[in-house]
Amino acid sequence: MTWQLFQIIGSIAAIGSGSGPAVPGGWAALVIAVGVVVLLMTPAVVAATSGTRSED
Repeated sequence: MTWQLFQIIGSIAAIGSGSGPAVPGGWAALVIAVGVVVLLMTPAVVAATSGTRSED
């Protein structure tokens, strides 16, 4: 999760730079990082990493 937050910060900086290929690359990195954060917050992943899932 920490790495994804760094990716989001870096991609926002790249978008803000407004220089050539950095902008589309920044948008791509931002979309991927936000997508991974959303997937990390799904109930299955949270249960698996917090040790609260049942022993089925």
